[in-house]
Amino acid sequence: MKRIVLFGDSTMMGFRDGKASDTLAKRIRNDFPGHEVINMSISDYKTNNAMTRVERVRRLNPQVVILGFGVNDISLDDEIKPGKFAANLTNIITILGPERVILLSPPYIDWIKDPTRPWTRQLQFELVTEHLSKQLDVSYIDLLHDMANCANLKELLQTDGLHFTKQGYNLLEDELIPEIKATLAKKSKLVSN
Repeated sequence: MKRIVLFGDSTMMGFRDGKASDTLAKRIRNDFPGHEVINMSISDYKTNNAMTRVERVRRLNPQVVILGFGVNDISLDDEIKPGKFAANLTNIITILGPERVILLSPPYIDWIKDPTRPWTRQLQFELVTEHLSKQLDVSYIDLLHDMANCANLKELLQTDGLHFTKQGYNLLEDELIPEIKATLAKKSKLVSN
C-alpha cells in the first residue's frame, strides 16, 4: 500500500481545544483513499527532536512525506538559530529522499498574542525553508505568506494565535492536495522508468 506520512509539530499533528487531534491526517485520508496516511507528528517538537525520529519515518518507506516544522524552532524559548534549523532540515530531507518530500514553511503565528515567536523570526525561518526547497529540489509550500495574505487571517488561528482552526486546515489542505498529487505522479513515473 502507498503511504503518505505527516512529519512535523502540532500544526501537522492537529491540535484543537488544547488537545491532540488527527484533523489533518483524517482530511488527507479522505482526499487520498487507497493510501495509508500515517501521522508521525508530535506537539512541541523542534527539528532537533525530529532528528531522533527521522529513521523511523524513512523505514515506513513512504511515497510522500509532508514535512512541517518551525512553530517551535521559531520560539525564542530555548532558541534555535536559523542555521541550525537549516542544517537539521537538510539532514532530514537527505535521509528521507528529496523526491518524496513536500516542505512547508513555518505557518503564520500571531506574534502579538505570542511575542516569543516574533514576525522577524517567522520571516527568517521562511527564507530558510524557501532556500532549502530550491537547493535540494523539493516541493515547497510557503504557508507563512499564504496565511499572511488571507483576508480572513484571524479566522485561520485559534484564540492562542498559534494553532489552526477549521479554516486554517482548509487552507493547508487546499495547498497540499495538488502537491501530494504531483509528488505521487513523480514517484510513479520514476518507478515505471
